[in-house]
Formats: sequence, C-alpha cells, structure tokens
Amino acid sequence: MKHILLLTTLLFIINGCTPNPTPNSTNKDLTELKKTSNQSTEREELEKSLDSYTKATIDNDIDTLITFIYPKAFTIVPKEKMISMLKKSYTQKNIPQVKDVKHLSIDPIQKYDKGVYSTILSSLTTIINSPRPNDPKFEAYMLETLQKQLGERGKVNFNQEKHQFSIDHTTKTIALKEDKNWTFTGFKQAKKYIQKNIFPTELIDKIK
Repeated sequence: MKHILLLTTLLFIINGCTPNPTPNSTNKDLTELKKTSNQSTEREELEKSLDSYTKATIDNDIDTLITFIYPKAFTIVPKEKMISMLKKSYTQKNIPQVKDVKHLSIDPIQKYDKGVYSTILSSLTTIINSPRPNDPKFEAYMLETLQKQLGERGKVNFNQEKHQFSIDHTTKTIALKEDKNWTFTGFKQAKKYIQKNIFPTELIDKIK
C-alpha cells in the first residue's frame, strides 16, 4: 500500500488549439486535424485527472484516491477492504506524507490493445516521522537503510530536532485509460500486478 501513497503525480497543463479547416482542405488534412484534436482532448483529460490524483495523494483524500486505482487491483484486494486499510494507515503517526510533487515529464499518449497509456516522471518529497524518536542509533540505521534503498534515485535528509526523515526522490507512474477514466499505477507496483496476471505485460516491455 505504501506504493499507492507514494505514487506519485503532477500538474502540467497544455492547451491544445486546432484551426478550422479551410474550404481547400483535403480529406487527409481533415483526418490529421481530427487526429490532432482527439490527441489534444485526451491530453487535457489526462492532465486534469493527474491534477486530481496528485491533490488526493497529498491531501490523503481516500475517497478520491481510490477512484484512480487500476480497477483490476481490486481482484487482489476488494475495494472496501482497501479503503479500510488506507483509512487505518492514515491514522498512524508514522505514515509517510507526500509533499512538493512536481511533474518533470508526461510522455505522449500511445495506444495499446486495451486502450491508451502514458508514462509520467515526477519528483516529490516524502516525510516520515521517526518510529523511535528516543533511539539515536536506530534513527542513524534507518537513515542509512533508506538511502541504500533509494540509491541514485534520491536523497534522504534527517531533521534531528523534529525526528523526521525527508526523502527527495523521483518516481515513474503509468497512466492507463481502458474505458472512460484514467488510472495511475507506480512502475514498481505495476510489475507486482504483472506477477498476478492483472496488468498489461506489453506496457512494461515498452517503457523499460
């Protein structure tokens, strides 16, 4: 579930403008204009959904966040149980808090056999309160462990006065649209879904 909370996410608005066809436009021109218009609309819908998803992640808005989870994930954990688990986790003091999300890039929307997809690269800061604030040795060990897990993908800082770990890192998210709504899945989470045979394998192959 931590992958869901750290999922990352993003604000990047592009306004697409499509000119009106002239009387001399050919059928090919009209087709290209329609294609461009459709792509622009899809892009705007993706960015709007991404905006809502990001805000829900930062605000711990479970009711909204759950609507952006890949639907087949509920075949592993039923929706009501997942909501209950998320609400319970948010009551804990040591739950990671996502801050300062910035979207570095949103790839062009591509088609695959079940719908369309895009990949999103984001930077974010995650705050974790020390689970043992009166144990300096444990905090030093936790700092070292977190940095090893991140490797070159980020940096961990420790505020000794507040007993807080601040993790600046990047994350990759897969945006999918198989029906009328966009959903978002962290890259690592997607690999786990593939092992459960509930996520399109070809997407992982395409974006490695």
